[in-house]
Amino acid sequence: MKFFTKTALSVLLASAATSSAGAIGWPANYEGVMLQGFYWDSYTDTKWTNLESKADEYSKYFKLIWIPNSGRCAPDGNKNMGYMPQYWFSNHNSSFGTETQLRHMINTYKEKGVGFIADVVINHRNGVTNWADFPTEQWNGQTWHIGPEGICCNDELANASGQVKPTGAYDTGDNFDGCRDLDHTNANVQNNCKNYCKFLLEDLGYAGFRYDMVKGYGGQYNKIYNQYSRPTYSVGEYWDASYDAVAGWIDATGKESAAFDFPCKYAINSAFSKNDMTQLVWKANGVTDQPAGMIHFGYSQLAVTFVDNHDTYRDGSKFTDDAHVPAANAFILMSPGTPCVFLPHYQQHKAAIQALINIRNAAGIHNNSVVNVLKSTSNCYMAEVTGSKGKAVVKIGSAWDSPSGYSDSDIKASGQDYCVWFKGNVQGGGDEVEMPEKLYVLGNLESGHWQTHQGVEMTKSGTSFVARNVKLVLADKETHSFFTFVTALSETPNDWDAVNNGGDRYGATSKDTPINLEEPSAMQRYKVNVDASAAQSWKIPAGTYDLAADFKNMKVTAYHAGTLSAVEVEYVDPADSATPIYYNLQGVRVSDPAPGLYIVVRGSRVTKEYLR
Repeated sequence: MKFFTKTALSVLLASAATSSAGAIGWPANYEGVMLQGFYWDSYTDTKWTNLESKADEYSKYFKLIWIPNSGRCAPDGNKNMGYMPQYWFSNHNSSFGTETQLRHMINTYKEKGVGFIADVVINHRNGVTNWADFPTEQWNGQTWHIGPEGICCNDELANASGQVKPTGAYDTGDNFDGCRDLDHTNANVQNNCKNYCKFLLEDLGYAGFRYDMVKGYGGQYNKIYNQYSRPTYSVGEYWDASYDAVAGWIDATGKESAAFDFPCKYAINSAFSKNDMTQLVWKANGVTDQPAGMIHFGYSQLAVTFVDNHDTYRDGSKFTDDAHVPAANAFILMSPGTPCVFLPHYQQHKAAIQALINIRNAAGIHNNSVVNVLKSTSNCYMAEVTGSKGKAVVKIGSAWDSPSGYSDSDIKASGQDYCVWFKGNVQGGGDEVEMPEKLYVLGNLESGHWQTHQGVEMTKSGTSFVARNVKLVLADKETHSFFTFVTALSETPNDWDAVNNGGDRYGATSKDTPINLEEPSAMQRYKVNVDASAAQSWKIPAGTYDLAADFKNMKVTAYHAGTLSAVEVEYVDPADSATPIYYNLQGVRVSDPAPGLYIVVRGSRVTKEYLR
């Protein structure tokens, strides 16, 4: 990345703030999150009918969905991801479904406030039966066709035997072998491209464009196409790790297009592969910490951030640390720019990503949100981001650190090496609650201190696990007892390898977090193979307790022994119902309680109360 002098930086910031505010490439202060609704060979998951069936779910979290090029690109029955384009106007029966299904899907989501991003592949084009016989198509009362004069003269077609010779100008960008590189200096090519874009918006109903391989032609042509068709959203795939290179392309479009934030993606890769969270920071003028990538100073409105896409996921650029996928997504979702979540990541870590999106929405974090980096060390990136409705703090890395002014009760999401604090209410909650099959209490148990084969098995109750009458004794040379949860036990004492390799651990979000009776404390998942020393425990005075692990809200609560013994506790999200639930002391739910003593459930709190 380029480091600017103080004077140059000031000029850059002033210029960027002025020009970005007037750009149409992406709306200012946009708060939506995008889903990349496909991956390579995702012919089943991305089938139009399958995507449409998920409209109720996806529309809760995503305001834009990017799908593959929907034009016909191969003979019927042949699978093609859409990057060898043939038809632009007249045939949108693709490997993902029919044109009728496409239109129906777009309309279904539009009614729910969600727009689709078309994958616009105009750098190159494929012939129908040979290298260059592009189809002649009709749309809007006109005939559309590109002949040899629209193919770059230095395309590989020029040296192919038995093929027509291209007569266009030299390519204005990188060459793409495999399809014909189009000559974007040609007026007819420009007219076809402009109206193809207009067709996608006005006829098929797309909301905007993802321009493929924009390194293949000059950025000034995207400016022409956007100014003609007027998309609300435009983002280009300028695949380069250089901040200056990506910024240069955005500038070449007249800021009529955003760009995918490859500099941010590679910073994320570097941070987690090197276990060095300082890679998540870019120092303005070598001094001011800002999030790495295009999302710092000036270009955040025109940056679409991501952890992986269909291409990077299948080559050497893949984010390979599956355990930290939620942490990587926490970085982009708690930063400015417009985050684009990758479908496989969402499928594999649905509850975690849904929770993060809910926090982003609750805080009103947008593409121009201001970020204050609070800490940048090898094991901790911590930053406060300001949205239209409030502030949130994200911590990425293994350090056990909390931001000043926030408490554990403000923790709204946490997982392996990430935590998010937010003081407001978070609506929604994940559609799916990730729960283990079994859960055990380990710690300073009466049956044996931290014996890996003698944990107390908990009972599943709704979206929680409950353990009753757990006796915890003083730890050696300590004034408290300590405990955590594991999903698997060993067959022998002290066999921590068997426990760590056999399942996940669930513990505190900071070292030796104290627990007070009936006060929920944040719970964090430590995935399989975690080192025991890296999984934190709770501390509590020695005694006998009922323990409840609430997986919907990722909280643990300790109660006086006997509080939960008479009832299978039903946990209710306070946002879903403010009405208390009454049980008699025999554990029977009472719908119309008379005066007397009851067990009362309010959200994740359970108390004994006398009703007068």
